[in-house]
Amino acid sequence: MKNISRKSISRILGISIVIILLISIGVIIWYSMSRSPQEISGTTTSRIATTSTSIQRETLTQTQISLTNTITTQLPRTYIPATLNGGGSSAINPQMQNWAKIFRDDISGGAITVNYQSIGSGAGQKGIVDGSLDFAGSDIPLTKDNYDALKSKGRGFIQIPIIAISIAVIYNIPEWDQSKCGPLRLSPEAIAEIYLGNIVYWDDPLIKNLQKPECQALLPHKEIYGVHRSDGSGSTALLTMYLSKAYPKWNQTVGYGLVVNWPIDNTGRGIGGKGSEGVIAQVKNTKYSIGYVEPNYAEKENIPIAAVTNKAGQFILPTKDAIEEALKRGATALPKPDEYWGSVPLQFVYQDGNNTYPIVGTPIIIIRTDLPKDKLEALKQFFTWVLTNGQKETYVLPGYYPLPTELTSIAVKYLSDYLK
Repeated sequence: MKNISRKSISRILGISIVIILLISIGVIIWYSMSRSPQEISGTTTSRIATTSTSIQRETLTQTQISLTNTITTQLPRTYIPATLNGGGSSAINPQMQNWAKIFRDDISGGAITVNYQSIGSGAGQKGIVDGSLDFAGSDIPLTKDNYDALKSKGRGFIQIPIIAISIAVIYNIPEWDQSKCGPLRLSPEAIAEIYLGNIVYWDDPLIKNLQKPECQALLPHKEIYGVHRSDGSGSTALLTMYLSKAYPKWNQTVGYGLVVNWPIDNTGRGIGGKGSEGVIAQVKNTKYSIGYVEPNYAEKENIPIAAVTNKAGQFILPTKDAIEEALKRGATALPKPDEYWGSVPLQFVYQDGNNTYPIVGTPIIIIRTDLPKDKLEALKQFFTWVLTNGQKETYVLPGYYPLPTELTSIAVKYLSDYLK
């Protein structure tokens, strides 16, 4: 060993280091290639799950998440398959269809199907009374007759608010120049006297004097046709509540409800339309007519909306801010969900404030509590989502407005306490 030169020793050490490095690299390559595809896909899934969007975080219980087009990871299912059958208010039909589709496809992973038919608030309440529906939508709470019928049958139920809507007064006056004069102005007295049959022509002084001076001559001497719902309707109830609170004569002669007797029908100038769709079609196709629908129906068909007088005497359109102002002022404690709610809609209609829209309501969902446990659980899951994440702007269609948290928090508690 003594005869080995320093140069030789250096060469041996260098070769040894190279050999060690080659062996280490080989071990690393062998270990990486020996890992299974399942282990690799699991790592990818974990990384994607931690960086998902807000909608993905909300839907962690859906059946599967697709990674590219080939890797799929099954997630635990927490929704028991169920089909829920509901119907009622046509005013909330577009919003209900939107919620139902999102909940079925994105939230429950196809487990829970929510069927909702636009049959009118009256028919919806009837479906709860006769047991043909699991839940019903109504622009107003249960009428006293329907409430008493349910109580007498011993059928369990609860009522909760679901979304905010407004009712727009619409008109078809070809001569009216919207760009020059703005929307037609109407007071509760003018609307009431039209439907009472006492105002016959559009140029009646009671209507004419509400308009800008330079626009009064545009109102034609043409007979007014009053279009109204022919079926039981929460829209009718909200409009007639407004007229009853704002114009005593209406309250003393007609009153309010899902169905009322329209005096204008006795003149031959009253026209009935089934559902909001029927009213909008009649107004659109009948010159010199007036009617009432939810704003989204009017906007879709490009039918003009009138500015109506609120409690402060201001002419107001159903804008988002004006409706939200009325909701906030009317958001007070709710009765127990199985009590009579007859006065609840009056909390929101014809509210105080310069900027409040006066024909505002919170449609009610009436849910049977005498259903099988799987349906009760599905109903609780669906409507809890509707009252929480479902109230976000992402899920609320134009023409509808989220409820104040003062109302949603109470409603969610009712679902938890009563649907067991």
